[in-house]
Amino acid sequence: MKIKPVKGRAMLTWVGKHLDDKVEYYPAQLEDVCNVDDPASEPTYENFESGPNLVFQGDNKEILSTLLVNGFSEKIDLIYIDPPFASGANYVRKVALRGRKEKLEAEGHSVAEQIQYTDIWANDTYLQFMYERLILMRQLLSKNGSIYLHCDPTMSHSLKLIMDEVFGPSNFVNEIVWKYNWASTVKKKFSQKHDTIFWYAKNPNDWIFNLDEMREPYTEEQLKGYKRDKDGYYTLDSSGKKWYAHPRGQLPSDLFEIGIISRSAKERQNFPTQKPQALIERIIKASSNKNSIVLDCFVGSGTTAVIAEKLGKRWIAADINKGAIQTTMKRIQACIDQPRGIAHYRVNNYDASADLERRNIVIKKCGVQIDRQEQFFDGTLDGTLVKIVDLTKPLTRLDIQHIKNELSNRPDDERNITVFCYGSESNLRDEIDEWNRLHPINKIIVREIGSEGVTTFEPAQAKVNFKREGQSVTITIADYISPTICDRLDVDRSIFDEHIEDFRSQIDCVLIDTDYTSDHFNVVESDVPEKHEDFIEGEYTVSIPRPDARVAVKIIGMLGEETIEIG
Repeated sequence: MKIKPVKGRAMLTWVGKHLDDKVEYYPAQLEDVCNVDDPASEPTYENFESGPNLVFQGDNKEILSTLLVNGFSEKIDLIYIDPPFASGANYVRKVALRGRKEKLEAEGHSVAEQIQYTDIWANDTYLQFMYERLILMRQLLSKNGSIYLHCDPTMSHSLKLIMDEVFGPSNFVNEIVWKYNWASTVKKKFSQKHDTIFWYAKNPNDWIFNLDEMREPYTEEQLKGYKRDKDGYYTLDSSGKKWYAHPRGQLPSDLFEIGIISRSAKERQNFPTQKPQALIERIIKASSNKNSIVLDCFVGSGTTAVIAEKLGKRWIAADINKGAIQTTMKRIQACIDQPRGIAHYRVNNYDASADLERRNIVIKKCGVQIDRQEQFFDGTLDGTLVKIVDLTKPLTRLDIQHIKNELSNRPDDERNITVFCYGSESNLRDEIDEWNRLHPINKIIVREIGSEGVTTFEPAQAKVNFKREGQSVTITIADYISPTICDRLDVDRSIFDEHIEDFRSQIDCVLIDTDYTSDHFNVVESDVPEKHEDFIEGEYTVSIPRPDARVAVKIIGMLGEETIEIG
């Protein structure tokens, strides 16, 4: 699929500025569902029309590309995005155990999904990042659709120029100022009390705007001294001046005076940069119709999805961070008794097993260049071919033999081989040294990720008991321990119980699938404590469709770890 050229003239330039020639396709992998009986293996516009709302985890550039290829071009009426602001802040997932006041931070650890996002950018990299994604969003917008881009003074000047280039200067509708109260201790300057939201339309002559939904009540000050007659006109006694007051209120302004979320607010998720529901509600009501699709591809804490769900809109949410996806899914299930169906997919981030997670860490940390055309090797690094063996076990002689066999089929390839592993069998190094002595080309270079400072994490462990009686199963969570939380608290696991009085303090929520098929997780029952000080129940009796149905319990820890137990 080709990328359409941008509409406006180039208004801003930066190092590395370029426009991709075409939209790449990345298959989506179904992860889990809620209130969906027969989910599609691949989300398309055709099955979305009568199917569930969508949540995607992955790089949103790849997700937007997948949506375009799967039929969503010009189908989205409203896009709201609150992207990173390139502010230099490193937002990490601060987590407090349930029932405790101490907060844990994920700083200093290399599991990327525990970091909600890193808002540290080189300026040129940030501009290209936004440019590429805004071009894809323009292709997704319907002919009378709108996009709202939320930003602060850090990059608003540059983002405005990029929006003018991508959507066209004549498509600019409003610069909205969100005014809020914010405690500030700044000195020698005015304290910041607002963000900016740029609103652009796809069509400069026609866009959705529900004026009557946006009208605001007249203030007492505005009506002071006036009397209203039977025709709806207000008259000022002293001058006889008349003006008509619309029965539904006055025209809305581009100043949104909405307070930030207080610490005690029910909607607060302890998620950095979370925006108030009232702010997002005003935007969705203004620029979407009954059957409109709303998209937020930087969904964060999930506020856009929550409000779209409450207002009965179709919606699509996406984020690269696992914690954001978990928070979004949890909020949707908690805010509405029977939410419209939700299907959660991964895009280009498939089967997040321990081995794959470690592979991704190696690739990112060591700078491996992935070659998707290569059948045997994983990519290249500094002129060598790279093979990443199974990182859940030590390097074996069989692994080395497979590499030798592959090299025998490539007599003309003189590159050396870099092998990434997690430990190795005893005396294997002597065998490799002998190979290298006899082969001046195709030498094998072994790099053990543990010795290079790549940190890997043990999965959380749970003890879950299942007791079946006819058409029901009683599930009891008997124990749970997160090695990652132990590391954060610097607690020896052997004395963990002395520090953590109730193991449930480590658990954020529990999801239950009463007919687990291994293809995906279908959330039938959920236990999502409303308050931070509340624990999960820990014991559940659920009905099952048939006596031999497999029951699965997904336990999500306070650091976003997922553990599935089947009984």
